[in-house]
Amino acid sequence: MKMKPNISEDRAKELIVLCQKEAEVAISEGNVPISSIITDLDGNILVTTHNTQNTDNDPTAHGEINALRMLGKQKNTRYFDGCVVFGNAEICSMCASACIKAHIYSFYFGAPAEKSMDPWLPIAEISKVSKNPLYIEGPILGEDCAAQIALGRALLKS
Repeated sequence: MKMKPNISEDRAKELIVLCQKEAEVAISEGNVPISSIITDLDGNILVTTHNTQNTDNDPTAHGEINALRMLGKQKNTRYFDGCVVFGNAEICSMCASACIKAHIYSFYFGAPAEKSMDPWLPIAEISKVSKNPLYIEGPILGEDCAAQIALGRALLKS
């Protein structure tokens, strides 16, 4: 049985706000406005990063994937038991699969999955087929996060 994170509602909101601030960095760099923070089970920040798909010309450079890469280098391992992923948006299927392979089973998110997500495979659906139980909290500050993402995406198109 996986341990439930020991993260209060207030701390979860603080971490989502920090994700929003990191998403602003992505926007300023011309990237998709999505970010990720990985914490321990108590909500202590281990890494913070954002989407760099455009600046890296890498379709896999989502905030969560970048965070996994950073944490792997930091910890010199590919397994992150006891870690939690936070994002200003609901995690996509690629990133969720990578996190699960890295032994991360707890997810907190701001905005719900965007309707344009392809494949349409929200984390709740992934949870149904995961061999390990997932802990999912969200949306947290969903409307604020969705508005920021929509604005950031609009800026990319202009």
